[in-house]
Amino acid sequence: MHWAFVVSLLGCRDEDGDDSGRTDSPTTEPCYTLADGRCVEETFDNPPVLNPDADGVYRLSLAASEVVIDGDRHCARVYNGALPGPTIVTEARQGDVARSIRVDMLNKLTGHDYRDLAGQDCTCVDDAGATCLPQHVHDPCDAGAEETCACTNEDGEECHMADFNVTNLHAHGAHVRPDYARGGAACEPEVIEGVVTACRECGDDVCDGDDADDACFHGDNVLNAIHPWEGARYRWGIDEDGTHHTGLQWYHPHIHGTTAIQVASGATGAWIVRGPLDALPGIQDAEERVMLFSTPPVGDGGFEPLAEGEACSETNLTMNDFAVLGDFLASQTNLINGARRPRMVTPPDQVERWRIVHAGFLDEVFLGLFQGEDGDCSAYTEESLPLTQIGRDGLILPQTYTDDYVFMSPGYRVEAMLGGDGVLKDGDTWCLVSARFLQDGEGAVDEVGGQPSAPAEPPSVEEILARFRTDGDVVAILNVTASAGTATETKLPDPAAIAALAPPVAFDGVDVDAACAEAATVTEPEDLDQAAVLQVGFWTVDDDDPCDCAGYNVNCNNFEETDRSVYPVDRDLMLDEVDHWRIQASQDGHPFHIHINPFVVCPNDNVFDPLPFAHWRDTYLVNVGRKIDLLTQNRKFTGPYVLHCHKLTHEDHGMMEVIRVCDPATDPTCGAFAWRACEPDDLDCQQALAATDCALASNNELETGLCMAELAFGVCAPDACATDADCADAESCQDGRCAPAVCTPPCAPGQSCVHGDCE
Repeated sequence: MHWAFVVSLLGCRDEDGDDSGRTDSPTTEPCYTLADGRCVEETFDNPPVLNPDADGVYRLSLAASEVVIDGDRHCARVYNGALPGPTIVTEARQGDVARSIRVDMLNKLTGHDYRDLAGQDCTCVDDAGATCLPQHVHDPCDAGAEETCACTNEDGEECHMADFNVTNLHAHGAHVRPDYARGGAACEPEVIEGVVTACRECGDDVCDGDDADDACFHGDNVLNAIHPWEGARYRWGIDEDGTHHTGLQWYHPHIHGTTAIQVASGATGAWIVRGPLDALPGIQDAEERVMLFSTPPVGDGGFEPLAEGEACSETNLTMNDFAVLGDFLASQTNLINGARRPRMVTPPDQVERWRIVHAGFLDEVFLGLFQGEDGDCSAYTEESLPLTQIGRDGLILPQTYTDDYVFMSPGYRVEAMLGGDGVLKDGDTWCLVSARFLQDGEGAVDEVGGQPSAPAEPPSVEEILARFRTDGDVVAILNVTASAGTATETKLPDPAAIAALAPPVAFDGVDVDAACAEAATVTEPEDLDQAAVLQVGFWTVDDDDPCDCAGYNVNCNNFEETDRSVYPVDRDLMLDEVDHWRIQASQDGHPFHIHINPFVVCPNDNVFDPLPFAHWRDTYLVNVGRKIDLLTQNRKFTGPYVLHCHKLTHEDHGMMEVIRVCDPATDPTCGAFAWRACEPDDLDCQQALAATDCALASNNELETGLCMAELAFGVCAPDACATDADCADAESCQDGRCAPAVCTPPCAPGQSCVHGDCE
């Protein structure tokens, strides 16, 4: 007789004399017998599924709510009062009926909460010297409006302000219209739970169009802002461009300047799009677990909890200091579905399907499953249980991939299978362990903003596995016991059957393997279809950046510092064209994320994401010193959306671009904003492009530094100019350099010599 069963007879008999080892009562959770004789409760729960109302509409409310994190009470901005928010499930498409998801998003925060991202005390005054509130400029259609409210710290330096109570909603992973939902019933504003929940104007790609007086639902529109006690109505027509890809997506706020603080607080939720994969043998009856992995900084140096007896309200939000998010030395607490080390209980031989979202705001993480030395994972061995990945970023993989660990950067989704006949054995305990590698305070710190530098060389597989042993943190426990009953599925799915359901890694008329091979041969920046260099700072040696690139930038340009009256979007993409993108990063690794259209990652030797074959993604870490080639097609939908670093503090600081997909056949302005295009005489743009070319043409940071040094004597020289406006009043722009200018004859009384002219 198995020892665990003997113990169950002795110590876990229920009141009805059931010797199964599991006890149930109307007031307690079931109790399961472990190998050491203890009866334990399963503390892991999938997030609750959100049910639509009678009209099929899902409702999400963002409000200040009390949440418990690792035993401490916190007051945080969360959806529907819970951390994480509820799961939205979209069932498989039936026949030719196109699916559409309707969401009403209510911002139940009642007042503005403007804060400086550096945590400084700032004073905001208008042109008349009166106290004012800064505008939350987010939509490029609002660009060019005069900003009359200036915020400065006690030293007179400009503050980086954001309103932490403004929000919106992003359908991460959705291939839908980015701006507004076309077709179907028109949207009518509605007062819901006392909140005016508005539609948006229909219109063409960027701003108002011919049909601007019509009302439409928002699409996956992250350029809108939902202010306190306002709401917005969304519709995601997920089958407008054929049947939407099957897999694990998620939703979260995406208001620039406020994304990190709201996501770190727990305003996240899973969104599952079902399809034929869910009905496959080996998957249909597997134990499905949805896991939102998050890393709120609530340990040492992090957010302080509510005091005993202190009620949660909008005035005492505990997770409300952006500077804490930027402190990479602050202790973070790893959570699964808001819980610390939840316990999962499963019967022997059970097949498990784990659907994991990295819903954190900053840190990369390695996840591995190691055998526990006891039922509570107080220690674990080096023996690991491989995870078989069947999907990444909400898309089925073209072939399964099995490894001892999975790597996740913020925004990633991993769908993995484990278990089956003889794998999960009665009495076993397996420990889900996380290991931080890049941002843990052990590496060098750069000179720009005190940010951690990634290792000069990527770690080896041996170093990664060793990290689990030395610095691993148990984030969940899996107990295997016969007292959990009978397995619902004992056979893993057929890899060939999974691959047959994967979206083809192909584009119409394009051989992906050949295109990837050709992409790797491109060396000149001007020959790239698209390029994005993600930077904290730009030049990584001790000398100053001669091109004066912004601290957080894409291609040397900061989202907020771009003059939107001149560049309403940062680049145009042609409708339906297939583009080769080259993505690069320096200083720190950056997860590149682009909305609306996923991309194909060309095969590479990335030890972090070691899938050795081309596959679809929407978020991908580009580590220091690395260049990644991607292929994507600008399918079906026109309109503006964004690309950015999914380390959300980086995005909030300005590491983001507005891009526009447009149709040159119908839009005469399409193509006006190319990634290499500068307006005439725009010296800042020319300098940013030169700096970007340095990075793209270099193989390492040393080469980039040498290239930048040359720019210090060229286009980025201190006296470089494009027009007289780039020079001091006593100078003029002569052959691209500022030189002393003399007015001849001398200016008349009352006039001044400015750029060589009397004024």
